[in-house]
Amino acid sequence: MSDERGPTELLDERPELESALAAALAVDDEHDEWGFDDIDVDSGAFGELVSHDVVEKRGDEYAVADPAAVRRALDGDDAVGDETATAEREFDLDWLAVPDIDGRAAGLLTAALAVVVLTRTYVVSSVYRGGDIVFSGNDAYYYRYLVEQVAETSGGAEFSVLSVLPGAGTKGEPLMIATLWWVAELLGGTTETIGHVLAWYPVVSAVISGVFVYLLAVRVTSDRRVGLASVLFLALIPGHALRTSLGFADHHAFDYPWLGLTALALLLVVTTAQDRASLRSPVPWVGSVLLGVGITGQVLAWEAGPLLIVPVGVVVAAKTLLDVEAGREPLRANLPLVGGTGLAAALVWTVHTSWEWHTELVASTPFLLFLGVCSVVATAAVVARAGGTTRQLAAVEGVAFVVGLFTVRSLFTERWAEAFSRTDALFRSDDIAGTIGLFDPGTVGFLLLFGFALVMALPAMVLGVQFATRDRADWLVVTTYAWYFLGLATLQVRFVGELATFAAVFAGYAFVWLAAKVELARPVTGERTAAITDAVVPETRMVGLLCVLFLLVGSLGLVQVPVKTSQVTIDGGQYQTATAIERDAAENGLAYPENYVLSQWGKNRMYNYFVNGESRSYSYARNTHEAFLSSPNETEWYDRLRGRVGYVVTEDRAASPETMHSRLHTRYGSQNESVAGLGHFQAIYATESGSYKAFALVPGATITGTTSPNATVTASATVELPNGTFEYVRRTRADASGRYRIGVANPGEYAVESDNSTATVTVNESAVRNGTERPVGQ
Repeated sequence: MSDERGPTELLDERPELESALAAALAVDDEHDEWGFDDIDVDSGAFGELVSHDVVEKRGDEYAVADPAAVRRALDGDDAVGDETATAEREFDLDWLAVPDIDGRAAGLLTAALAVVVLTRTYVVSSVYRGGDIVFSGNDAYYYRYLVEQVAETSGGAEFSVLSVLPGAGTKGEPLMIATLWWVAELLGGTTETIGHVLAWYPVVSAVISGVFVYLLAVRVTSDRRVGLASVLFLALIPGHALRTSLGFADHHAFDYPWLGLTALALLLVVTTAQDRASLRSPVPWVGSVLLGVGITGQVLAWEAGPLLIVPVGVVVAAKTLLDVEAGREPLRANLPLVGGTGLAAALVWTVHTSWEWHTELVASTPFLLFLGVCSVVATAAVVARAGGTTRQLAAVEGVAFVVGLFTVRSLFTERWAEAFSRTDALFRSDDIAGTIGLFDPGTVGFLLLFGFALVMALPAMVLGVQFATRDRADWLVVTTYAWYFLGLATLQVRFVGELATFAAVFAGYAFVWLAAKVELARPVTGERTAAITDAVVPETRMVGLLCVLFLLVGSLGLVQVPVKTSQVTIDGGQYQTATAIERDAAENGLAYPENYVLSQWGKNRMYNYFVNGESRSYSYARNTHEAFLSSPNETEWYDRLRGRVGYVVTEDRAASPETMHSRLHTRYGSQNESVAGLGHFQAIYATESGSYKAFALVPGATITGTTSPNATVTASATVELPNGTFEYVRRTRADASGRYRIGVANPGEYAVESDNSTATVTVNESAVRNGTERPVGQ
């Protein structure tokens, strides 16, 4: 294509820029080089001329790149090569928003993605410790358990295994479990391989999400600078960085790539399917297939996946309004959307019936979406043919939506009740961190989880609504997703990661706009054009100023990324305590449930994974641990826990002296003047700081002997632990005949004092573990 085609193509696509083009040519005829202030053109139109290389920057000034070509374009004389140009546009690949990828563009994107990787992997030393792979958080060990269960029952990477996933995985996150197992199986299938795969998959998810963010931003704005800025903002959104950090193998990270794929496919379809001619191109149909795959992945990946596909229905409904307003035929313009949702409905239901993944309620949601899309498109087609207006269509769609809800409620009463019970459970409010709201009055979560990214994004999201109402279906897609997930995140911060994908796009747009306002970048308009604005590397001084500007708006995120990530990593004391318990259980030949660890529920799966491998549930710990620590009654709780619990972990906190927590954590079960000692909890480990301590439930040895009737008898021993010693004291009173029995939970050399006499007795480990009596003097 001739270089002269630039001005002509621009006028063909944007005839309203003719006056700006003429003004630029006029001032260029008078001056070899000139400034923006010399031309009577608004910044948006001028930015278009620069982005299309019609006007080029020369130092601090500008000039028309090819005055002759501009003059011919204005005169209408540049018709050469039209057929060739049309053919090129038919067969190019700019529908992916990545035309003419060169080394510079790829290099800049790679650099931005490297920042994403860096902010997710700097915790590597917290994950890889002493030959172990220590996941962050609690739920990661649940998925580790499920994947290992699949690996144990499989005979290799065979699809038949997918029909016999563990029950909880089948109804929860089946696609995630199956995918991680499959990848691990291909890489060797060992337990260690599974650990590596689960540790790194969130980072891979972050990179894939970064690519989708870039493609979404460039597709919408036709500006690679916005794409790069969006990826950098994604890198520094603490809520997303936390959930995609190395070792945080939660299910949310698996959802993000599917979400990005669905949004990009939806955007691709709504911007390329316009009329009969556009449907002859493969592009909208490729988008339709990708949309079907994306929706399928989202629903199969998580039992609450149907919540993530709601924006698709909203976009279709709004898109039909734009079609009627613009005079397009809704049926043709939205046929690929019908096909994509229909494909998803078929795929999900096939998987459900073949492998029993998910409940019927979850598996049927893509079909309901498909029916809804068909109904909306058909309604729009009827209204359009009848000559109806956009307002009339909106009214009809609103009434149809309400009627549809009441119809479903009437015909499917049980399913309706089940759906609401699941929704109620999902949006419950309790002490789980992910269930608080983003704007909860007691927190500043929107700043701690987003830095300033959300503050930057919100004005652009408002602007996105304005763009969408001007028949910009591309802005409609990203704006709908952004506002929808902002609503969900307002209810619960568990949806912060989903919101981050789209907030990053708007924050990137706002940053480039801000940079242009302070004259550090060319203007950005948000208009989608055939030519994409490249991210030209400016001079060194300008690069420095741009970095300073980005640090100003990204500084809080940069600080909060390590802060939020550190809140979910397993600290050294917890890991050391877990390994100490594991060694003790192995030395004493304990098997599950004799080696079950009772701990604070938020870390319970971690402790039990390392000690016994049973990290499926934390329910028992959540229902029991706090009640046990708050109780003053040792005997009652020992009787209740024995046979079910092998170890108890305590952590630093304030507690009343008579509670089990204080008696264990502060005094190691030792007696003092006001509170009795404990005889069934053997101290086996304490961290050097004393923040974490572990105790084994034991029958305890019994020291027996005789002394004066009713005399006070005290038994004490110095007990050694890996990081220090403590004095363990038990006291009792002899009976009327002078006999006494003292239960002790720790082995050692005991000094037994009574009536100014002292004797010694040795209590060994086996005596403590087996409940053996040890007479004084033996």
